[in-house]
Amino acid sequence: MSLNQHFSSVKALGKIEGIKDNIRRLDQVLGSANLWRPGQALRKECGEVLRMIEDLEERFEQKLVVTIIGPSGSGKSTLLNALAGVDNLSDSGHRRPTTRSVVVFCRSGENASQIRRKLGAENVTVQSSQAASTLEHVMLIDTPDTDSTQQEKHIPIVKNAISLSDVLICLFDAENPKRRDYVDFLYPYVQMFQGEALLVVLNKCDRLDEQELTEQIIPDMDHYLRSAWDRPVNRLLCISARNHLQEPGWDENAKPRHLFDQYDELEKVIFGTYNSAAFVIDRRIENAESLKKYLAVEVRSEVKKDERALKEARDKIVEAERQAIGEAVSSLTAEDSKQVLGVNVLLYQKLAQRWMGPVGWLIAIWGRILIFGTGMAAIFRFGNPIRQIIGIASSLMHFKTSQSAVAETEDKGRAEGALRQYKLALLKEWPNIAESLIRGRFDSSVRDANRMDYPNHNLTERLTAIWSDSLENAINQASRRLSSFSLQLFFNLPTIFILAHAGYQTSKTYFTGVILSSDFFLHTFLTIVFILFLSFFLFQLLVKLVADTRRISSSAFELMKKESESYTERAVHPAAGQIDNVIELSLAVMAPGMTKKS
Repeated sequence: MSLNQHFSSVKALGKIEGIKDNIRRLDQVLGSANLWRPGQALRKECGEVLRMIEDLEERFEQKLVVTIIGPSGSGKSTLLNALAGVDNLSDSGHRRPTTRSVVVFCRSGENASQIRRKLGAENVTVQSSQAASTLEHVMLIDTPDTDSTQQEKHIPIVKNAISLSDVLICLFDAENPKRRDYVDFLYPYVQMFQGEALLVVLNKCDRLDEQELTEQIIPDMDHYLRSAWDRPVNRLLCISARNHLQEPGWDENAKPRHLFDQYDELEKVIFGTYNSAAFVIDRRIENAESLKKYLAVEVRSEVKKDERALKEARDKIVEAERQAIGEAVSSLTAEDSKQVLGVNVLLYQKLAQRWMGPVGWLIAIWGRILIFGTGMAAIFRFGNPIRQIIGIASSLMHFKTSQSAVAETEDKGRAEGALRQYKLALLKEWPNIAESLIRGRFDSSVRDANRMDYPNHNLTERLTAIWSDSLENAINQASRRLSSFSLQLFFNLPTIFILAHAGYQTSKTYFTGVILSSDFFLHTFLTIVFILFLSFFLFQLLVKLVADTRRISSSAFELMKKESESYTERAVHPAAGQIDNVIELSLAVMAPGMTKKS
């Protein structure tokens, strides 16, 4: 083999590996949609197609296999002998069956090693000749009769031979009045052959009237083949195989009735078109592409039948999830003492980070008092912002071991309650959803909603994340509103004014040598404390009016509704995932260059 041929082979093998990868991905997608009943049959087809492509890949650098099939007496052996140029290469005659095993004619016996291995050495007879220059890139196979007394033995051999073939010649006896019956008989064999080089040959055409042959028999046969096999035939040729033997042995009273014979065209196709290294490589790729296209058509056909029902089911799941997630998260907003205290602690922590001045100092102290005075067991624990509080309090109170236990029991109880609420809401809608799924050929087991449940751990995390994020955002919004510059100036100004006035009086008398009495400083201190606490009290009233727990929870609920809607734009239920996989199945078998119309 030349260097260019090696390069062509490597490039072609890469293309075939890409085709195999497409089919493997298709099989994976089918496996992930195990409730869709047609998927099981399609997975079996994927396995069979992969096996056929692997067989094709194994013999990639071998010669092109041209196989002849046909009924007993159609002239298969005679045609092989004529093509080989050796009259006695394959037995021919009136004894039936004339061919009892696969006869392979090739240039070297080594070329037929794979065929012997696949079909069994006892079922293969190899005829070779180094002088056969026409067979440099081609092997000819004559198959046993499929309609003889040994039919049961022969059919498996013929099927295996077809699976190894690149070019298939279906031979018919033009004189046989049951020719159309055999067209129907060959249907399953032709469907097994996934290559595109399918030839139909009418033998013994010299025995028929030429005008009847060209004007009636050939057009009728062509029309019947198209309707019966539902696949294109590359060529329909009329020949007299016997006329091209070295010694035809014509009876003087039964010589050819005319000279209309397309044998030369058949020989040119086989030994001209097919007998080249480039054609062999191209044919292997075409066969693999043909197999992939066959799968794509099968998958798209099955998906098309169920697409409407499955999309309807998916829309119902999305709507049911939207309602269920809203009810579940609503249950998380149920106000209790732990939640009230927890929201207050979080709010004052945020305010302490934003406020400056004397009132800011009191806000920070008040936040610490809330933590010290209640202990973390009294704080509403849900999501990341609350766990932050738990960490701070635990480090201050040295309760490291109790932190995880308290957080787990509190979070688990509320989350499980929300999960139960979610399931109840979804169960109400499930019977209607299940019927749509069954119309889309999902397994009837989908009626059992318990078998279609979410993993509890994942759903719990999802629910807690929605509420935790919404609550934190609501608290942040409230703290920003309560930490504006104007508010900080308003509440800090009285205390700052008194501090400034006392400082001014103290400095002025100090430099003039006048010493102020202790009563002045005591009264100043008490005034500052009074004004400071009065300002802080007024600020707490403002907090109560603007950002009490009920208002923050209400704001968090509104944020939660928006966030939960974004969560449910794409359904996350396991059944919805399988629906998406089914609808997108056809994309799994498409290479970049293929389109849905291919």
